[in-house]
Amino acid sequence: MVTNAQATHAHGTNPIPAPSAAPAIEVHGVSKWFESGDGGALMVLQDIELAVKPRSVLAILGASGCGKSTLLNIISGILKPSRGHVTFGGVPAEHFSDWRSVSYMFQDDRLLPWRTALHNVEFALEAGAMPRRERHARARDALQLVDLGEFEDAFPYQLSGGMRSRVALARSLVMEPTTLLMDEPFSRLDAQTRALMHGELLRIHEMKHMTVVFVTHDVEESTVLADQVAVMSPRPGRVREVVDIALERPRDPTDPAVTAYIQRLRALI
Repeated sequence: MVTNAQATHAHGTNPIPAPSAAPAIEVHGVSKWFESGDGGALMVLQDIELAVKPRSVLAILGASGCGKSTLLNIISGILKPSRGHVTFGGVPAEHFSDWRSVSYMFQDDRLLPWRTALHNVEFALEAGAMPRRERHARARDALQLVDLGEFEDAFPYQLSGGMRSRVALARSLVMEPTTLLMDEPFSRLDAQTRALMHGELLRIHEMKHMTVVFVTHDVEESTVLADQVAVMSPRPGRVREVVDIALERPRDPTDPAVTAYIQRLRALI
């Protein structure tokens, strides 16, 4: 992450925010292994060290099979590390109580086909005691946020891939999280729709000032979206390098300054 004074790329319009210094998320010495059929162990992650600054966007970049999704699942609490620990605002994950402030967007949209867009978004709120009227209002607000207010009564089969991704994003945002975790959420979209979703994510990030951590194997995507890119080595995955993207947004992949970062990241994978 860089300060506004350091972000001097001439073609950008939105300055990079300067978040506070204390990390929002820290990964300390995390390793993960799974038992194999022969009685041994398959090492997936080894000695991961990572710090995510508040209100920043961090990409976890690596080739398939390097353990990046496993790392995101450990951060989210879906998986427990075999060794090491994760903290949120300095609080160890096992003692962290505000999990409602952490939202997870999966690679698949996971929309329920028998529910409308509105009711799919509302589903995220049904586990609590929130009154139905308030659930409806918050779900509508979330759909408005992703520019799908006119499609609240549409079923998933009536929506394009990009629109379904927006519904999934709205469902992740309806809890009003301070941290958004995303596992290759746009990887199944065509290039044009993916670029539109990049713009949507950055617009919402600028409005909500969330901390965002996303997994990707797409070097260009990580360069366009992230403040920092954690480059993973092949399995067992380690953080090979964390690269600061010292450019203002929006970023054009054809801009020479952006291209230089793309080339640097490709050389690291």
